[in-house]
Amino acid sequence: MRQFTRDELADILRTRSGTLEATPYAVLLLALAAREESAVLELRRNQLQKTILFDGGAPVDCRSNIATEMLSRFLVASGKLSAQDEGTAVAESIRRSVPIGEILTERKLLTPSELYRALQQNLGRKLLEPFSWTSGTYSISRDVPPSSSVLRVKVPQLLVTGIQKVEPQENADAAVAALKGSYLLLSESPLFTLDEIKLTANQQKIVDAAKRGARLDEVRAGVDGDDLNRTLYALLLLGVIETSDQRAAPKLELAVNPFAETQERPRPAAEAAAAPQNLASAEEVISAYLSVRRKDAFELLDVAEDAGPVAMTKAYLAMSERFLPSRFDEKSPDALRDKAQEVFLAAARAYAELADPIRRDTLLRKRAMLREAAKTTAEALGPSALIDPEALWKTGKSLAAAGKVREALSSFELAAECDAQNGTYAAEAAWARYRLGNALATNTMKLLKNAIRIDPKAGVAYLYAGQVQAALGHRVEASAYLDYAAKLLPGDPRPAEAAKILGL
Repeated sequence: MRQFTRDELADILRTRSGTLEATPYAVLLLALAAREESAVLELRRNQLQKTILFDGGAPVDCRSNIATEMLSRFLVASGKLSAQDEGTAVAESIRRSVPIGEILTERKLLTPSELYRALQQNLGRKLLEPFSWTSGTYSISRDVPPSSSVLRVKVPQLLVTGIQKVEPQENADAAVAALKGSYLLLSESPLFTLDEIKLTANQQKIVDAAKRGARLDEVRAGVDGDDLNRTLYALLLLGVIETSDQRAAPKLELAVNPFAETQERPRPAAEAAAAPQNLASAEEVISAYLSVRRKDAFELLDVAEDAGPVAMTKAYLAMSERFLPSRFDEKSPDALRDKAQEVFLAAARAYAELADPIRRDTLLRKRAMLREAAKTTAEALGPSALIDPEALWKTGKSLAAAGKVREALSSFELAAECDAQNGTYAAEAAWARYRLGNALATNTMKLLKNAIRIDPKAGVAYLYAGQVQAALGHRVEASAYLDYAAKLLPGDPRPAEAAKILGL
C-alpha cells in the first residue's frame, strides 16, 4: 500500500487534471484536505458529471446531473416527503428562485433541524458515489464560485465511510495484498488524527492491534477479511497506521491530565432559568444559519429597499439581540452558539453595508440587474439533462421481463453507476451478466454479496444469491438466501418459485 507524504500530495494538486485510474478519487480528496485547499473538483465518467466545491480542504457542496441526488428526490426516497408535496415545492422553488429547502420549511413540511440533517445526509451521499468510479477524468480549478452552503464534510470520516461502503473490494484487496506478514503500528505523524474519525467496533480492533504492534496475520483471525482490507486501506491512506517488517514496541497511552476539569461548572440560578425573552429558538437559529449566505443585506435584516436609517437600525438591533452568541449555551445540541455567532456576524456586516450610502446604492443596482436577469434566464433555460437511475432501473426491468436481457443490462449498469449505494441496481446488473454468461457463478456471488453489504435490505440480491448458490451446489446456503429474500419481498412469488424449481 502506497502512503503519501504532504509534498507528494501537493504535487498531485499541481497537475490540475488527469484520470481516476492514475489518481483515484480517494487520493484527490486526501490531497485537497491535507493541503486545506479551496478549489473546485470536476469529475466525469461516461455520461456522469459531478462538481465538488471545497473550502479550506472541506467539501461544502456537490452538484451533479443525477436526478436522484436532488434534495427533493432524496427526501421522497427516504420517506420524508410525499411525491405530491415534492412537485408543489419544486414548482414554487423555481417560480420564486428560492432553494427548495426554504420552501419546505415555510410550508412546515420539514423543521429547520430536519432540513439541516437532510442536507448533510444528501451531501454525504453525493460525495460517497465517486468512490465506486474506477475510470473517468478529473480537473481541479482554484476559481471557486460563491456558495451559499453552510455545510462542511470532514474528509477523514468521508474516506473511511466511502472506502468501507462504496469502494470496489478489489481496490482494497490490491492495496493490502503486499502487506502479508507485516506488523501494524500507529503512525508518529499522521496526515489526520484518530480524533477526526468515528470507528466501528471492528475498525477499533484494528487500531487497537496497531497500538500493541500486532502482526497483520494475527488480526485477520478475529475480523472479516473483506472488512479488514477496507479498513486498513482507509487508515493507511490517511497515514494513521503504518506497517513494518519488524515488531515495534506497543504505544503508550497518554495519561489523563489530573488537573483537567472533570465536572461541569455549576450554573447560577439566573443562568439556569428559562430562556430569556427575544432569544431565537433552536429552530430559528438553524433556519437563519442555513439561509445566511444566500441572502443579501436587505433580505437578512428583512427591511425594504426604501427603508430609512431608523428602520434599519431598529431591525439590526432586534436581530443582534435575538442571535447574540453569549446568550446560547455553548454545550447546547447542534452547536447552536456557533450557528448563532455566524448569523450575528452576518447581521453586523449587513448593517454596515446598508449604513454606507455608496455600498447601499451598489447593492440596489445589483438587485435590479438580478431581477432583470431572472426574467430572461427563466425563459431561456430548457429542461435539465438529468440522468434518472430509478427510471433506468424500471426500463431494465421491463426489458428483462421481455427477454431482452442484453439491453436490460445496459440500463442496470448505468443505474448502478449513477447510484453505487443502491444494492438493488447492483444486484440486477450482476444477475443480468450471469444470465448472459458474461460472469462465472463465483464472481457473480461475490458481486451479490457486495450488493448485500451495500444495502442489507436489497431483497433481489438475496433472491439471486440463492439461485447462484444452488448452481454452485450449496443447497443449505441457497435455501437460507431464498428464505431471507421471501421476508424482504413480501407478496413477491419469485423466492418461493425459485425454491420449488430448485427442490429446496
